[in-house]
Amino acid sequence: MKIHPIPEARKFHAFLFPDMHSAMAAGAGLMHSRLQPCAIRLYDGPETARLIKRVLGIDREGAYLVFGFDGPEAIVDLQMEKACAVCRAAGPKEDLGSESGESWWQNRYKFFYPPYMFHMPQAFGTLDTVATFSNIENVYWAMKHAVEENFPDATFIGHFSHWYDWGCMLYARFIFEKAPEDPAAAAALYNRVWDLAIRAAIREGGVINEHHGVGLKLGRLMKELYGPAMKVLEGIKKQLDPENIMNPGKMGFKGV
Repeated sequence: MKIHPIPEARKFHAFLFPDMHSAMAAGAGLMHSRLQPCAIRLYDGPETARLIKRVLGIDREGAYLVFGFDGPEAIVDLQMEKACAVCRAAGPKEDLGSESGESWWQNRYKFFYPPYMFHMPQAFGTLDTVATFSNIENVYWAMKHAVEENFPDATFIGHFSHWYDWGCMLYARFIFEKAPEDPAAAAALYNRVWDLAIRAAIREGGVINEHHGVGLKLGRLMKELYGPAMKVLEGIKKQLDPENIMNPGKMGFKGV
C-alpha cells in the first residue's frame, strides 16, 4: 500500500475525437511526451455512445478521451497545457474542456452502477489485455471481429486504461441482452467467447490477461501465449514448489 498526501490540485480535460485511431494517437502522444497523467481513459465509439451519453449526457458520435493531472498546481497547469496541445495537434472533433473532464471524475463510479452498465438478465464479461501502441488497435479490432462475427447477438464495447510509455491496456466487454436459460449452455457460450476473443488478442500481440488474473479459467491458454517459453516457467515453478502445493492447477501449471 502507498499513501500519498492529498494533492494541492487535481484537474481534468476531455476531447471528442472523430474515431478511435486519432484518439489513440493523442493518448500515445501524451505518454511519449513524458507527461505524468494521474488518469487517462479512452472510450471507443460504441462505449462513448452507450455510456458517456448515459452517465455524462454527452450525445455525440466519436471517441471520448479524458485525462487529468494532480500535484502542485503550477506543475498541474503546465502539464495540462502541454497535454491539451498534444491533443489539439491530433485533430479532435471537439474540445469538450475541463467541465466535461471534471464531470467524468465526479461520476466515474456511476459507470459501474445499474442501470448505466450491466444488469440482469444480461450476460456479460470483461476481457482485459495489454499491448504496445503499435499493436493495441489491431488487438481491439481482432477481438471485436471475433465477438461480433461469431456471436451476432452480442454487443462489443471497450475502453483503454492503464497507460504506459510503451502501450496501454484494453478493457473489452461483450454483452448479450439475454443469456441462455440452461446454466450449462450459458457457461459454454461464455467460455467460447473467451476462447475466440483471447486467441484473437494473442495473434495480434496481446496477452491473456493484463491484471484480472489468469487463474484456473484462462490457464489453458498459457501455452498458446508463451509457446516453448512455457517450459521455462514450468521449470521455475517446479524448483520453487517441488511438491506442487502452491495454487495447484492455476496459470496452466498442471502437475508441476
